[in-house]
Amino acid sequence: MSESLLFGMVLTAIAVGYVLGRWDRKKRQQRVKDRLSKEYFIGLNYLLNEQTDEAIDIFIKALEINPDSHEAFETCIALGRLFCRRGEVQRAIQIHQSLLARPSLNRRQSLQVQLELARDYLSAGVLDRAESLFLEVTKSGHDLKFTALQALVEIYQQEKEWEEAINIADQLVSYDSPRYIPLLAHFCCEQAEHCISKQDYSAARQAIKRAMKYDKCCARAYLILGRLEFEQENYKEAIKILQQIFHQDPDFVSESVPLLIECDRKAKTLFGINGYLSKCLKEYPSISVVLALAQSIREKEGDKAAGKFIAEQLVQRPSLRGLNALIDLHIANTEGKAKKNLGLLRELTGRLVENKPIYRCHHCGFAGKELHWLCPSCHQWGKVKPIRGIEGQ
Repeated sequence: MSESLLFGMVLTAIAVGYVLGRWDRKKRQQRVKDRLSKEYFIGLNYLLNEQTDEAIDIFIKALEINPDSHEAFETCIALGRLFCRRGEVQRAIQIHQSLLARPSLNRRQSLQVQLELARDYLSAGVLDRAESLFLEVTKSGHDLKFTALQALVEIYQQEKEWEEAINIADQLVSYDSPRYIPLLAHFCCEQAEHCISKQDYSAARQAIKRAMKYDKCCARAYLILGRLEFEQENYKEAIKILQQIFHQDPDFVSESVPLLIECDRKAKTLFGINGYLSKCLKEYPSISVVLALAQSIREKEGDKAAGKFIAEQLVQRPSLRGLNALIDLHIANTEGKAKKNLGLLRELTGRLVENKPIYRCHHCGFAGKELHWLCPSCHQWGKVKPIRGIEGQ
């Protein structure tokens, strides 16, 4: 056999061996990939069925198959989230920290892990570390920046760092997120409330003006400004401001009525607000408006006329608070056994009102006795409003 033929046979054998080896390697890699994908989807199925412990076991098993694959990366992310959801934040932090240390991560994966780690710290209440990581992601200019900005708003809300919250929310608005505009107004209102508590009325006015610039329909801003004018004895100006609430958000007219009445008395305008209240009663009635008008009728025409007015309104719009007011008027003008019976009835209806919430969140249904601009349950701004109907306004 010639040397050239022998050399050709050797080269052919090497080539065949290389091809077969590569084919076998690809086959093994595909088997590993198929096995990993199978484990991954089994884990997802456990998650969908809320079988968290089983899902964790499957994901850990999947990581042992091919720890450097893309699927393993996604598994680590999912596993960390599971631990965080279960309250095992330290384990979640360890997983994400070890993942972040891998040199094989690309830029987007590295940012994604930083986000997950920041969320872990946020869940653990370590706000400074969470803030630092979120800020780092925002500097990247990556598509994950929006998610980091949203988280930063949450942090600054918790810390009551309203100026920082405003700066971040402004950036979110630039991403075409109009839902952050009402939040910006509330952040400014929080600033105004803080300034008023320190009697820094000039700064409070600036904050309110800023709130109105962000959201011209922010009833809260008008309520704060009306109170500010009242405290500075600008009663007529306060009346003018509070009357604008009907055009901004009529749901909050009832919140302005007590201060409106007080301003009217201080300004000695002799029920000058009655025309405005009558308009409210006609276009957007509430029991607070009815009772305010009834009080002015009582002072002008007496208890009988006031009682008749309330009774007429109750026929159209039944209200426990209105019924209580009507009973009070009759008690004041009754003697003997009838007065005693009315007193018993008033006690019963009073208990009904006392045990009922007067505010409800339109987002999650949370109900209570106090007006919360930030819902304690769902943490949405401006969703808690006075309840309307027989038990409310």
